[in-house]
Amino acid sequence: MINEQRVSLMTRMEIYRKHKGRRDERISAYFMGDYLAKQVLLSVICASAAFLLIAAVYALYNFEDLMLSVYNFSLSGLAGRIAIAYALFLAAYIAVTVIVYTGRYRRTHRRLEHYYNALDRLSEYYEREEEL
Repeated sequence: MINEQRVSLMTRMEIYRKHKGRRDERISAYFMGDYLAKQVLLSVICASAAFLLIAAVYALYNFEDLMLSVYNFSLSGLAGRIAIAYALFLAAYIAVTVIVYTGRYRRTHRRLEHYYNALDRLSEYYEREEEL
């Protein structure tokens, strides 16, 4: 006899495993600190590239004003402003990265916990069936 609850549970579990399960298993292979460190490192690389692109576009767009400011001001003042802008940009990017990936890690572990609980229920269904 087909147990409808067991079939429904197995269907939901397979849908999860097919859609989000593989990604969740890759994420859960890391400790939270290691996962965040990896994502922050990748974000620093991406943020640095983005800052360089933004700075290059800004420099090309305002090239004349930039050249006048180089002649009127010292280069150390300009370099200091660029360093401060980079530090602020990087800090904001890292803050967003930590918030996003902390939430993603926690949601992943919640989903995996539900999946493992479903496995336990499925095991109980089979044990009950064997007893009968």
